[in-house]
Amino acid sequence: MSIKKPLEDYIGDIKEFLHKGDFSNALSIINNALTDYPSNPKLYINGGNIYKINGDLKNAEIYFKKALILHKSKEVLNNLSVIELERYNYQQSIDYAMDAIKLDPSYSDAYYNLALSLERIGDYSQAINYADKSYKLSKNIKYLVLLYRVLQNTCDWEGMNSILSDLDANIGSGIEHPFLNISRTDDEAINFIVAKSWAENNILKTPMKVDINNNEKNNKIRLGYICGELRNHPTYHLIKNLFKNHNKEDFEIYIFSYNHENDIQNEIQKDVAQFISIDGTSDKDAIEIISKLNIDILIDLSIIITNNRQKIISSRPAKKVISYLGYPGTSGYDFYDYIITDKIVTPENIQPYYLEKFLYLPNTYQVSNGIKNIPMKGNLKSDYGLPNESVVLSCFNQSFKIDKIIFESWMNILKNLSSAYLWILEDNEVAKENLTECAKLHGISSDRLIFAPRIDRDRHLERLTLVDVALDTRIYNGHTTTTDALQSSVPVVTIMGKHFASRVSSSLLSLIGLDELIAHNTQEYEEKIIKLCSEKNYLKKIKEKLSNDVCMKKFYDIKEFTYEFELCLKGILKN
Repeated sequence: MSIKKPLEDYIGDIKEFLHKGDFSNALSIINNALTDYPSNPKLYINGGNIYKINGDLKNAEIYFKKALILHKSKEVLNNLSVIELERYNYQQSIDYAMDAIKLDPSYSDAYYNLALSLERIGDYSQAINYADKSYKLSKNIKYLVLLYRVLQNTCDWEGMNSILSDLDANIGSGIEHPFLNISRTDDEAINFIVAKSWAENNILKTPMKVDINNNEKNNKIRLGYICGELRNHPTYHLIKNLFKNHNKEDFEIYIFSYNHENDIQNEIQKDVAQFISIDGTSDKDAIEIISKLNIDILIDLSIIITNNRQKIISSRPAKKVISYLGYPGTSGYDFYDYIITDKIVTPENIQPYYLEKFLYLPNTYQVSNGIKNIPMKGNLKSDYGLPNESVVLSCFNQSFKIDKIIFESWMNILKNLSSAYLWILEDNEVAKENLTECAKLHGISSDRLIFAPRIDRDRHLERLTLVDVALDTRIYNGHTTTTDALQSSVPVVTIMGKHFASRVSSSLLSLIGLDELIAHNTQEYEEKIIKLCSEKNYLKKIKEKLSNDVCMKKFYDIKEFTYEFELCLKGILKN
């Protein structure tokens, strides 16, 4: 009869492997221990945590639920809340978090997950309450970051300002997400510190690595794209026609996609060598799939935004790894070789603030679908609650991009243009209330702010053609929204900022020779908008240029853009 190994010995072995970052052997020890101690919930929790780290949510859930059967604990309920959050099952995540709070009403981790899910479903009032509670209970800066983000999404500038000093005091701690930072400051040096510290704080100590044979040649260049936004998302709307315009004699295109829509998969896979769904595929298995295909260049379209697969990218499963489109800044990680960019959004002098080398396109970095948006006959301003004789100023950017300084500029413009109305995206009810109240404080009647509800993209593009002038946001420009406006022959006035995210509209306007719509401060910005709206012949001239196919050739020529894009990719392989 064999002697059962003491549980303490198993735990010691598990800790040793975890300390080394050897999750595979740690998991093997856990499973051996479960054979001897099948009713120990902590073993299941540890196993679930390792599966979660490896991106295997299915097995993580199985282990956590087994632990829950053995012992109902707040930690396990919270872990299950996190899993459902990552699966975008927000109501299930909320339910698990609430169950954890019932066990411990002061459990700050559960309040944090609750706030995250409520934010994702658009219940901002409740999200603010729970984010605030989680921070007050723990003073965890991670929870402060969430609170700031929700306040930013709701244009609660007073609330943001009240916690700004606490947030700034923790720059470089690795807790603030780089996306939040680039949306609140255009200082590239600070952006870089935040990105680099975030990366150092969030990368696996022992990332999964693969051996790539750089000498193994393919008949054609194998170009892969990995993306979590092939659905009704700005990234998809911009890039969808790039895939079909690639030179298939020189390139084989592979798409590694997750969180996509089936009809979009059906559309794209007709134009590529392989469309490989990695939805529900663990990071380890996805790495194996990609690396076996001997990809020459892998372009990550998600980078560090919400739907990313950084553990896959960190393994460097291709000969070259490139950041493109999904995130306008440095990732902070050292496993990207390049970022595809242009000399307006990232001048050469800011290269020290990027870990990725700049791979410059000759014109704008931002691809577009190459389709002109033609106004629909019979489309009237009054159909959308706008006076037919009004001057329509618009901003369809998300509410987090609207800061106090730019909104005050808009109010100054409305004061100078008595017939003008501001048509603004109704992002969420709380932001609507805050913006309306702020307008009143500036002496602007609430009826001069017209809030546009979210509607399907085709109908949105129809209404966009009714706009006279589009007003860009300051720290984080419109990117897809600027492209949409220009494709609808609507002039966009922007302020050129100091970092990538605040210079995208300038890049697009420069491409089509409309540098005159680029301002360098708020006074210039206001003057340019007022001039466009006051001088009808000037506005007409600008709109005619935007409607002229010859003037807009570079903007719409997706074939030429693809050719230049491919030349850059070929160049890095030669080097």
